Amino acid sequence: GVVVTQGTDTMHMTSCALSLAWAGEGGRPPGRIAITGSQRSSDRGSSDAAENLIAAVHWAAEGPAPDGGMADAAVIVMHAGSDDGKCTVLPGCSVRKHHSSRRDAFRTVNSRPLAEISLTKEGPETRLMDWYEPSDEREVSQQPALFNPDVKITQLLAGPHLRGEVINAIAALDHDAIVIQGTGLGHLPIEDPMGDAPENLELRKAITEWCDSGRIALVSTLCIGGPVNMAVYSKGRGQMEIGIIGHDSRCGPDAALIKLHWLISRHGRDAEKIAALWT
Repeated sequence: GVVVTQGTDTMHMTSCALSLAWAGEGGRPPGRIAITGSQRSSDRGSSDAAENLIAAVHWAAEGPAPDGGMADAAVIVMHAGSDDGKCTVLPGCSVRKHHSSRRDAFRTVNSRPLAEISLTKEGPETRLMDWYEPSDEREVSQQPALFNPDVKITQLLAGPHLRGEVINAIAALDHDAIVIQGTGLGHLPIEDPMGDAPENLELRKAITEWCDSGRIALVSTLCIGGPVNMAVYSKGRGQMEIGIIGHDSRCGPDAALIKLHWLISRHGRDAEKIAALWT
């Protein structure tokens, strides 16, 4: 196995990218990939660097062979709590940094940890979670499926300042896709039921034109946890009618961005194909 060390701010994006590169096409990596870092620098008495690195090396050397289909193609190994002595192994595509400074900053998103590693005087000890039962049924990938560096995706937030003119400006730049973090179940301000928000209808028109031009519009949720479900309310169903994809997604916003980049790298601006592969 291998251990990748990096700054923690974008670690969850790295883990997602490596997971998709090695397992996104149905295979599994040839060895374990553990990603770690530290929330407190090694020159501080409260540093978590040493224990995180020991636990990550232990997982890379002694952990179970990656299944690929159980979110273990690449994992994040960091502190399980504020105290020393225990680290957690988190699934690479379902994890996010939830705190700017805590040692246990990383949490799963719509998923569960894979394992815990206790750091004892006798050495590291791994306890796999009951639900995690990796197998070797998938073929080993001979090389990663790389990302196309020319893909251009813009991230946006749903809210009072999301306007149609912004979508039109992005279209003029010929970006491939937009990822909009919607409210609640993945909703966007594209209706004007009281007749006092014409800018919402302008936004709807701009997104409709965006989708009709062959570009991809994907919605995630600002809530981070929970699914995108555009089938519950008429607003969401209207979004699907104009071509917005992402229904039933359980990705966090950052994972959604990485996953969409990877899919566009494989299939281009094929919204129908990407929608079919999304869940």
